[in-house]
Amino acid sequence: MKTTRHDLIVLGGGPAGYVAAIRAAQLGMNVACIDENSRFGGTCLRVGCIPSKALLESSHLYEEAKHRFADHGLKVSGLELDLSTMMTRKAKIVDTLTGGIDMLFKQRGVTAYRGRGKLRDVESIEVT
Repeated sequence: MKTTRHDLIVLGGGPAGYVAAIRAAQLGMNVACIDENSRFGGTCLRVGCIPSKALLESSHLYEEAKHRFADHGLKVSGLELDLSTMMTRKAKIVDTLTGGIDMLFKQRGVTAYRGRGKLRDVESIEVT
């Protein structure tokens, strides 16, 4: 079992966790952040709010083009909804934002661990 020392270990890489880790590193602490997901950012960023809003925006634009553009003298023919392209756009947005967290961790020297943190005693955490 590898042992590494840190001043602060943050359990969870959601919006509170990653911000706390970055701020502690800015203040000079040796920080680690542990999250069981493949990317930091929490549910909202990875699979919730952000991805759904990206898809809603694409759907809204489709609806506008289909039903409202004519009111403005804009005629659209052959309009198609391409779900694959919408999903690719959504994935790029999520990748950009989660990549930003990874970049901030690297810039500030935050050590990222993938796994589940378990408190072993008052001074140690095991990552599984």
